[in-house]
Amino acid sequence: MNFLLEAFNTVNKGDEFYTRYNDIAKELSNYNLSDMIVYCNCDNPETSNFVKYFKNNFKALGLKELLVTFNTSEPNLYIYNGVETKINRIESGRFQDNYDIISMCDAVITNPPFSNGMAIEMLNALLNSGKKFIIVVPITIILKKGIINYFNNGILKTGYTPIGRFDSPERKTIDSATMWVTNFDVNKNSPIGVEYNEAHYAKYDNFDAIDCSKSNMLPINYDGYIGVPLSFITKFNPNEYYIVGVLNKPILAGKSMMSRLIIKRKSSRE
Repeated sequence: MNFLLEAFNTVNKGDEFYTRYNDIAKELSNYNLSDMIVYCNCDNPETSNFVKYFKNNFKALGLKELLVTFNTSEPNLYIYNGVETKINRIESGRFQDNYDIISMCDAVITNPPFSNGMAIEMLNALLNSGKKFIIVVPITIILKKGIINYFNNGILKTGYTPIGRFDSPERKTIDSATMWVTNFDVNKNSPIGVEYNEAHYAKYDNFDAIDCSKSNMLPINYDGYIGVPLSFITKFNPNEYYIVGVLNKPILAGKSMMSRLIIKRKSSRE
């Protein structure tokens, strides 16, 4: 079976994507961070909503400590204990230069820069570190080599809540196809499917798979290959489905479409 993998190419709109406070609160309310040292390694302590959330909820979350670094000409490590902040000078604020600080924490929680492959660089480093993490990444990260296997094996999971709108430094709204990714345990309901009816599903011209553009239309009694949008990864359940690969430029009724994940029910995997 020959699948074409699109290059991982996130358009660089600038890396100043400020995660909204409410989005952070909604997602992080689903995790137990008690007695943890949390590290925000891409966050300005003066402006980051991650830092604000953790400081505002330090006792309620039961945190042990909050560590903060960010890329600046005068880099520091900020250590907050729930009462006061201690500041230590460090050589670099780039997250790539501070993997040693990860050894001091229990979990990394942040929104890393998206451009130039930095999101995948951080994700791979965190996977290798053995630390817990909850980060925001572009949905297109699923196209990067090897990432699909992490989802199939349950090593990577997507978060509980949708995320796709951010604030710019000018406080303008930025829309971006993103998702929460974590290695914490995630327990959420799978999409509810429907009975398969051949008349409701078209097959691609260039691959033997049916197209299903909506998660709630997944056929529950179909054992063949199913093409779904990349955004399906946010609802993916490795106990029910297996991601076979990525179909680049599928053609449906003579028209080219965006890339599709090709999935199959786990019970019917060959």
